[in-house]
Amino acid sequence: MTSTSDSSPLLEVRGVSKRFGAVVALDDVSLQIRRAERLAVMGENGAGKSTLMKLLAGVYTPDEGSMTLNGEPYAPADPHAALALGVSTVYQEPAFFAHLSVLENLFMGQLPRTRLGSVDTRTMRTEALALLRRLNLPEKLLDRKMGELSLGEQQQVLIARAVRVDARILILDEPTSILTRAESDRLFDIVDTLIESGTSVVSITHRFDELDRLGDRFIVLRDGKYVGETDDPAQEPLLRMMGGRSGAALAPLAAEDRPPLPEGTEPTLHVDRLTVDGQFSDISLDVFPGRITGLYGLVGAGRSEVALTIFGATKLTSGSMTLTGRPYLPRSTHDALRHGVAYVPEDRKTQGVFPFMNVTENLTASTHEKIATTGLIRVAKEQGFVATWISRFSIKTATSRAGILTLSGGNQQKTLLARAVATEPKLLILDEPTRGIDVATKAEIHRDIRDLAATGVAVLVISSELPELLALSDQVHVLREGRMTASYSREQATEDAVLRAAVGAAVSTGE
Repeated sequence: MTSTSDSSPLLEVRGVSKRFGAVVALDDVSLQIRRAERLAVMGENGAGKSTLMKLLAGVYTPDEGSMTLNGEPYAPADPHAALALGVSTVYQEPAFFAHLSVLENLFMGQLPRTRLGSVDTRTMRTEALALLRRLNLPEKLLDRKMGELSLGEQQQVLIARAVRVDARILILDEPTSILTRAESDRLFDIVDTLIESGTSVVSITHRFDELDRLGDRFIVLRDGKYVGETDDPAQEPLLRMMGGRSGAALAPLAAEDRPPLPEGTEPTLHVDRLTVDGQFSDISLDVFPGRITGLYGLVGAGRSEVALTIFGATKLTSGSMTLTGRPYLPRSTHDALRHGVAYVPEDRKTQGVFPFMNVTENLTASTHEKIATTGLIRVAKEQGFVATWISRFSIKTATSRAGILTLSGGNQQKTLLARAVATEPKLLILDEPTRGIDVATKAEIHRDIRDLAATGVAVLVISSELPELLALSDQVHVLREGRMTASYSREQATEDAVLRAAVGAAVSTGE
């Protein structure tokens, strides 16, 4: 592809770092965005892509480093400030007012007024029609309700809204992850139009089959660091940059051998062609007792959606499940727990901990029957129960009555893990079990997961950290866009093979 951009940077990032507690999301990252170029930012989940985009968009402020826009210092205090300076973002999940018209959504927060102070609908329509013509969008969209549009049409409108304020830089987060092929092609045409008009378009993407339409240049992040860049969309160099790690980096996660399963061992969980319309389809897998089964996929692959369906939080459309050989169709999460399925969610802050409760209350939330008699909690029984689990998982807390938010992120996560294991599950589902915790605590949780498997518990692990998943898992299943694309045994699973299956890249034939 031939770029229309010149070489002078429009936006420059210099030595930017961003931390969230003990987690370093970005570490000394420097890069440039050139004028009127397509820039694709790539990397595995957790590489720092979204954090970088949110720094550019004014959602976050850097802890270290600086940015310049058009040669001037650039430090937006919030997204509105970024937008006023010409940096606009369209996120992966569309955000709009579904009950209002396209016209109203285009001008939301910036309604033009007449001299008498009323909304100037004539000016709105005139400007909106000019905008739609510029982007080659049908004028009939204006009077339709946003909620009535297809996902592709909604995203087109949001892009139109983003560039209406003369955006110099448009950031697109996984722009085609929810679109059909025809809708994606329409998006690419809009990007071409924007480039021709002088706008720079920055896209986060995992789709190798779209790189030639989304990028003149490709920047790769890994583990919060800038790895490198290229103007060649070929799979090989990009995959090496995305997945390559040194042996030293993998050493703490060395795989452990487990004895072979006895011949004829039946799976604890058997999933057959599970489908939830709009989320995933035709998923089949087995999770065996005493084994750790990994589930991997990039953004939008459907990993958590599969886990939540197994846990009874989502009603399946078709397919079937068995648990220890018996039909299993949980009516709710409580029903799943009753059947012996426990789940630790990916976001402990919003889905896991009860923030206004203490450690004891959080730890015993799923096991009241173990500490109560005739429906009344027995304090002595509760104290002994909690002390046992705090000791077993080495939870560091001043007292069992301390507020859960006084604990570090790692100890909050240990509390959630203890709460799940205390239910004595047959199947334990762990969604991002070590996200946002320090290295030492992560190693402890890895040990806990392996110890649980050794007791015969069937464990299903979802992790965005591919080295972690490969080191823990006896088998790895890979999802892409709601479908299973590959399954690997421990011996077959390599970073290269799993990453290729996740991004839809061709199988490597060697050098």
